[in-house]
Amino acid sequence: MKEYIMDMSISGRLAEIEGKLVLLRADMAEKGWDALYISKSEHFAWMTAGGDNIVTRYVEGGICALLITAEKRYFLCNNIETKRMLVEEKLDELGFEERSWYWYENKTAAILQEIVGNGKLASDIPLPGAADCNALLLEREKVLCENEIARYLHMGKRFSEVIEAYIPTIRPGDSEIKIAGGLSAAMWEAGLDPVLFLVATDHRIYDYRHPIATDKKLEKFLMISCNCRWKGLITKITRMAYFGDLPAELKEQYEKTLHIENVLAAATKPGVDDLELFELSKKLYAEAGYPEMWKLHHQGGPQSYTNGFYLMSEEAHEKVRLNQVYGYNPSITGTKTEDGFIVTEDGPIFATFPVTFPVVRETIDGVEYLRPGILEVK
Repeated sequence: MKEYIMDMSISGRLAEIEGKLVLLRADMAEKGWDALYISKSEHFAWMTAGGDNIVTRYVEGGICALLITAEKRYFLCNNIETKRMLVEEKLDELGFEERSWYWYENKTAAILQEIVGNGKLASDIPLPGAADCNALLLEREKVLCENEIARYLHMGKRFSEVIEAYIPTIRPGDSEIKIAGGLSAAMWEAGLDPVLFLVATDHRIYDYRHPIATDKKLEKFLMISCNCRWKGLITKITRMAYFGDLPAELKEQYEKTLHIENVLAAATKPGVDDLELFELSKKLYAEAGYPEMWKLHHQGGPQSYTNGFYLMSEEAHEKVRLNQVYGYNPSITGTKTEDGFIVTEDGPIFATFPVTFPVVRETIDGVEYLRPGILEVK
């Protein structure tokens, strides 16, 4: 397997940004755009090689925007944000020229007029007269460069360590909201931003596919599904634990669910249409003895700076590309598996994986998959 080395130095980030600017400016020239205004948090993180312009968490709007022209790049914000953008985000060192104003002023329009004039502007948020550039940015964000892959794998390893270290500290009688709060604290301490929390215990695992945490107290069976964000990138994980002796039938059903995910991951190769993978998922459910189960929950799809670009279906499918991130989440009522992976020439590289959880081994086409089992806590 190829080794991916993360470089978050200024020179490493600059090289990543310059590579993206070459592609972006070619897109702008093709569309006849003179400038590109980038404000949403996921696009900002992508363009700055891991920068953060979020103050209000869990929304897509940022407090600092970027402006890209054919020759220069700028950052635009008010005086409340300027110092942090310079000192912590290091936007000036990354080649972005400052344009700022006092918080009680709104000089965005004036600055755009100064720089862009009567040129054609595109923006990821509604601006008068601007074209919508979201589709273009999302398209670029689907395929990761090597530095992004290294960041993604670093995040996945840390996330796996945090969640698998936390789950054994949970005890019967803990409420779902207490469990969610404890994991959230552990993630923040590790520098991981939790962006999705599904926590279910006992019957709620069977009752709901998207169980938000409640005051229901754990008796024996636990499922945590969580997405985290680091440097703008997002990955996902589901882990299950049983407090007591794990029933044999539950273990068997879980491993059937895991097999579906493994086979889907093995089949996710460059050039394969998602529609083939979607149809494969139906076949795998039927082979497992649950022919209608695919209808009860989606199977996931590609992701990176977003929780998911689309959910694979007959209406939404594209061809898999090299260096994309995919995440599947097959579920058979009562069991679910979920880990993100990178599509590489050597096959899938799972970003999240078992660290201290039991390992379930399966070999597909000569490749061994080491996947997490249900943790038995006694």
